[in-house]
Amino acid sequence: MKQPLPEMTKSISRRAFLSLTGTLSLGVATLGVPLPTEAVKFDHNLYKVSKSHLGMGTFINMIAFHPSQGEAEEAMGRAFEEINRLTAFMTRFESSSYIGHLNGSGFLDNPPTEVMEVLRSSLHYYRLSGGTFDITIKPVVDLYQESFRVNNGPPSSQALKEAMEKVGSRHLKISKSSASFDRSGMEVTLDGIAKGYIVDRAMDLLRQQNIQHALINAGGDILVYGGKGEEKPWKIGIQDPWKLKGHVDVVTLINGAIATSGNYEVFFDREKLFHHLIRPSSGSPAPETASVTIRAASCMEADAIATCVYVMGPARGNQFIGQLPSIEGLVINSQGKKMPSSGWKRV
Repeated sequence: MKQPLPEMTKSISRRAFLSLTGTLSLGVATLGVPLPTEAVKFDHNLYKVSKSHLGMGTFINMIAFHPSQGEAEEAMGRAFEEINRLTAFMTRFESSSYIGHLNGSGFLDNPPTEVMEVLRSSLHYYRLSGGTFDITIKPVVDLYQESFRVNNGPPSSQALKEAMEKVGSRHLKISKSSASFDRSGMEVTLDGIAKGYIVDRAMDLLRQQNIQHALINAGGDILVYGGKGEEKPWKIGIQDPWKLKGHVDVVTLINGAIATSGNYEVFFDREKLFHHLIRPSSGSPAPETASVTIRAASCMEADAIATCVYVMGPARGNQFIGQLPSIEGLVINSQGKKMPSSGWKRV
């Protein structure tokens, strides 16, 4: 098997924080060009088929165990096509996408069902978290990025105040088949939820094609189904946020999702004091947390809840996890203290 390239992984992956122990191997890739498929005989009945390529701003790796190598490769190819299709719908970096159109015009009429599902889910997590999860934070994130690019420093209080006036999912109006803003200048980013949703849809497609044992890892947003053949669990190692030691914990999964939010992902400054996980209540980066790992039934839920808990901070975030059925988490605060939820070790 090909060996990982740490430099490439570090520069491309925004959530390469969870490592898949003993399963994930990445090779050389150019943007838009898939990596070669790798297939080996796993046991008397199953092939282990692995395929990776770049998408959603990160490496995406799929692993399937199936009696037919050819059928597994065909199913995974269709799943990657689905990822590309949904990414094109929801990216905020293309004005021609549905989300780009909403951000540009303030109105979106009759978009695909998948776009409406993610927008409605975003409002659900906004309400569930008391406003902590807010996809309308984009103007503030953009302001920090531009301020550090131009002035090598954070924005002025006046500029931040003006950007914050454009934030608030209560001003995002969703009907049966449309979405709109009731304030000018608002924009959304689906960075904290769309990747998880797309991974869920890709796994649904694999299952529809009779894949009974599979894993999808989209830069650390990980979804597994059916174990590694005959109910053998996947082992997922959680790295030290400061990369001073190996895994701080290892969890096993047969079915379900793991996702992490951390301040290691995107920094605006070289000193790594200002990161992209912004508190909608204040417009400032959340300072007390190093990372949050969430285990949930779906990747979208794990993705969104990890963002919520990170922004809330360790104490409030752990309380929040405890209020959610079938959710477990591991919070690591800025001093390195591990704060697992009550059921974390049972996952």
